[in-house]
Amino acid sequence: MDLSQKSTIVRGRGKNKRKWTMNEDDELMKALYEISLEPKWKGQGGGFNNGYLSALEDILAEKLPGAGILALPHIESRVRHFRTKYGALEQMLSRSGFTWDDTKKMLQCEKIQYDKHCKVRYPLHMHVCGDETHES
Repeated sequence: MDLSQKSTIVRGRGKNKRKWTMNEDDELMKALYEISLEPKWKGQGGGFNNGYLSALEDILAEKLPGAGILALPHIESRVRHFRTKYGALEQMLSRSGFTWDDTKKMLQCEKIQYDKHCKVRYPLHMHVCGDETHES
């Protein structure tokens, strides 16, 4: 077989990334909410029962025909991404000085409170958080 006719498919960790559109994210959130209302998908401890990713795939296939969003790896990865981001927000909101601005849909705090949070949570990355006294 001539190598110039062979299709090149790059596989491996981190090489099969899917860029989600805002519309796709919105539909995923609506689908998650939809299945959260169904008792058959509610798991112990506030999670979902096995098979929920397939249910989400079916809902998204109906809402977004032709998008090709699969339970594995697409939906699983995106749900993990949202869980990570939500966990970080939840942690900050549990601390005094952090509030949620419902109008702007964003976390609010004083810079000194943010710097204090970063110093405790990410001591090795203070230069990213904004500590000018950090020496590289």
